[in-house]
Amino acid sequence: MDNVPLATIGKLLGHVLPETTARYAHLADDVIGDAAQRVSGALAQAMGLRA
Repeated sequence: MDNVPLATIGKLLGHVLPETTARYAHLADDVIGDAAQRVSGALAQAMGLRA
């Protein structure tokens, strides 16, 4: 996870409990990266930041 603490990732994702973040921490980095890219792209487009 690029040396980012799990608690930090959880806060960025809005997780209240660290257990919620830990539940997904086992997923492969490429799966997480792909999902993050898709979600952030959709959000950016919805906000009009990307054509």
